[in-house]
Amino acid sequence: LGYNKIGDEGATALSKNTTWINLQTLHLGYNKIGDKGATALSKNTTWINLQTLHLGCNKIGAKGATAMSKNTTWINLKALHLESEYYSVKNSIGAEGATALSRNTTWINLQTLNLGYNKIGDKGATALSQNTTWINLQTINLEGNMIGAKGATALSQNPTWTNLQTLELVRNSISAEGATALSKNTTWTNLQTLNLIGNKIMIKELQV
Repeated sequence: LGYNKIGDEGATALSKNTTWINLQTLHLGYNKIGDKGATALSKNTTWINLQTLHLGCNKIGAKGATAMSKNTTWINLKALHLESEYYSVKNSIGAEGATALSRNTTWINLQTLNLGYNKIGDKGATALSQNTTWINLQTINLEGNMIGAKGATALSQNPTWTNLQTLELVRNSISAEGATALSKNTTWTNLQTLNLIGNKIMIKELQV
């Protein structure tokens, strides 16, 4: 249902569905869904088999993300997409929204989290780093989130994401200090891709 401009009204209508008990993938990207629609979706108790939820490039803010974080139905959720785009103002959950999501204890099967361009900053990154539930997380996209050395250092100290394979930190404000901290992580033994393109790293300042 991507690119259909269903808005909050359409999302609310979908949230009332009680039939799709085997629903695994729901694509609602680019639909002008705001906090009201996200909140309604989060309250659905039927989609117990939902594995992938695409809500990228909507108009979801901290309130919507907070409502979603309280969901206790999607125990099989593997991928959550809440990304925005660098050239347009869409989803913007901020540090508050990221903090709320980090406290979710239901999504133990989460493998992919996409929060690109949501203005979470160091505070949001630090909150995410303290998550202890997503033990199966494999990919986290934090591109374009105004994360600096403090946030990168906090992320590097996460002891839970032992299955992490891909960490996207493109277009942030990470300096050599943050990159050095990331290089000293001993938890991500399965990491295959660390993307730091477009940051503020001075090679001569690295202490790897």
